[in-house]
Amino acid sequence: MKGDLSTLKKVCMYGSKVMLAGTVILMAVVILLIALGISAAVWDGGKDILSDILEFDTDSASSVRTVSCLAELVCVFLLATETVRRIYLVMVSIHTEHSPFTEANTAIVKTLSQIYLVASVVLFVLDILGERGIASAAFMFFGCILLSVVLYIFALIVRYGAVLQNESDHTL
Repeated sequence: MKGDLSTLKKVCMYGSKVMLAGTVILMAVVILLIALGISAAVWDGGKDILSDILEFDTDSASSVRTVSCLAELVCVFLLATETVRRIYLVMVSIHTEHSPFTEANTAIVKTLSQIYLVASVVLFVLDILGERGIASAAFMFFGCILLSVVLYIFALIVRYGAVLQNESDHTL
């Protein structure tokens, strides 16, 4: 495999199709989880399925624990959906633009970094309310913080590449 721009563009063309399919599938999972949560309130079969998914008896657990554990699961899948969707956007941009180093790609990655920063707090709170323990909550919190920092650094790298690309394009 060559390491040139045309190879990158080709890989991103195919990869973007996979990312689009992944986005649709992950969003379908989110919708199914929300529907399951609603159905569990009115249907005993829904409660049984929800208990299997959450891996505890929702009948004997508090409603706060059940709702927060389901909300945490929905948030994780929403975060995954948004991550895959943004990767799709970057891949489409790389395939269609003259350079992968654009301000649009920088904005996409920077926003994803900010989403992970907010998600760290949300998931921490939901983990605590879901009675999963401080270790699990800390893992989710620091994991999201770490991803946020790595994504922000990646956004800065893309921004620097955009600056260099602009200089290259305007140099005689």
